[in-house]
Amino acid sequence: MVAPAMDVIVIGCGASGIAALRRLYDAGLKVIGLEAADRIGGRICSVEYGDCYLDLGGAWCHGEKDNIVYDMANPLGLLAKPKPDHKYFLMSDGKLISNETGDKILQILDEEVGKAEKNNTRSISECVRNAIKTNPDLQFDEELVKSLAEWYERNNHLGGQGDPKMGKSLKGLEEWWVCEGEPFINWKGKGYKTVLDILLNRYPDASKGLPIPIHLNKEVENIKWCTSKPGLERGNPLVQIKCKDGSLYTAKSVIITLSLGVLKERHSQLFSPPLPTEKINSINNLQFCVLDKIYIEFTQPWWPEFPSNFTILWKDEDKARFNEQETWITEIFGFNTVEYHPNSLVAWIYGAGAMEMEKASNEQVKAGIEKLLQDLFSKQFKLNPVKSILRSQWASNPLIRGSYSYRSVYTEENDASAKALSEPLYHGDSFPVVGFAGEATSYHRHNGVHGAVEAGFREADRFIDSFKKGTK
Repeated sequence: MVAPAMDVIVIGCGASGIAALRRLYDAGLKVIGLEAADRIGGRICSVEYGDCYLDLGGAWCHGEKDNIVYDMANPLGLLAKPKPDHKYFLMSDGKLISNETGDKILQILDEEVGKAEKNNTRSISECVRNAIKTNPDLQFDEELVKSLAEWYERNNHLGGQGDPKMGKSLKGLEEWWVCEGEPFINWKGKGYKTVLDILLNRYPDASKGLPIPIHLNKEVENIKWCTSKPGLERGNPLVQIKCKDGSLYTAKSVIITLSLGVLKERHSQLFSPPLPTEKINSINNLQFCVLDKIYIEFTQPWWPEFPSNFTILWKDEDKARFNEQETWITEIFGFNTVEYHPNSLVAWIYGAGAMEMEKASNEQVKAGIEKLLQDLFSKQFKLNPVKSILRSQWASNPLIRGSYSYRSVYTEENDASAKALSEPLYHGDSFPVVGFAGEATSYHRHNGVHGAVEAGFREADRFIDSFKKGTK
């Protein structure tokens, strides 16, 4: 059975999709959202834990200026700035390094990246590795500098360890704009899901939320769109959407907010006719990294100060203590205390190590974490038992396949861009039939929720304008 035709269907109900739905609904268009999961939010995943929430995906509102999320949430009193944290530089054998030494090395690395040429296609990792070989101020302790440089690459999610051209590009630094202000603004324990409540007008009273129809468990199998380009079939001008459960939907237009990871994996099966070459090029050459969290709850806190931030600096000889099934443990690069969860730490793991961690069972991850904690902290602190763990598994999730997009050397060499990815597919010369939103399509905020929301609004406004003009 085919549902009645809509004006616009939004596929994917994460932050970008919800933003698009809100804007389209407010403009008076007939809209529905199709979400493959059994919940909305996408990479916003706030899990109830005790009296508060833990965020497995987006957690902080990054910055105050030119941040659409901050602009929506702050006037409602939903955000809080963190207290200054207590930093620890900890070698993988448990030895503490002075903050003065650690900060000095990191400052030099920042300066080296900052002064590097940004109008070329070199990766940032190349710049860092070159600096530790050539900068005279980094020649005083080879092992320590190497460990801190490795941490710097992981903490900034630079990539390129296996293939240098997969690393974040220097040129990409100019395209990525940081929002000024505090980068780690929290949600007072309510979770980043709060922004979805704002967008759906469910805050502070869920009963007054907007009646926007969102259909869950609707994984899209095929999107048949009409084109007027010569040589391609011209059929039904309505977009026809088939879901895996057999349900069918039609609309004048559709906005796709699927993650870049899903588009990489499934674009050739999803779209009929296939996407244009330039769009496929951007899907293939924009990159999608994996960043995971492991929340660790203890019977009671054992760290002496709150908040605390532990930078983990690995030595090769300490990595060798872990067997082949445990190598992911040596990719953990930091621990932080967790706001509003006084008994918990969160461990950070990136890239190939994160993907290996995702393959391990919960019991194996818990055992690995306990082993690492003993190695790292037992010399300096009296540890308390681990009560439970909760982890993200973004690469393994078939509806996500990663954490956020970035620009690599391959991106630059192959002229891929968010602009090309975001360009709609048109019927005729001017009416957008298939639009693209999501954080990967954001020109300058591509790794944050605020970028996703901006992109959703951008595409909704584009479609609203076309419907008003009645150019179909």
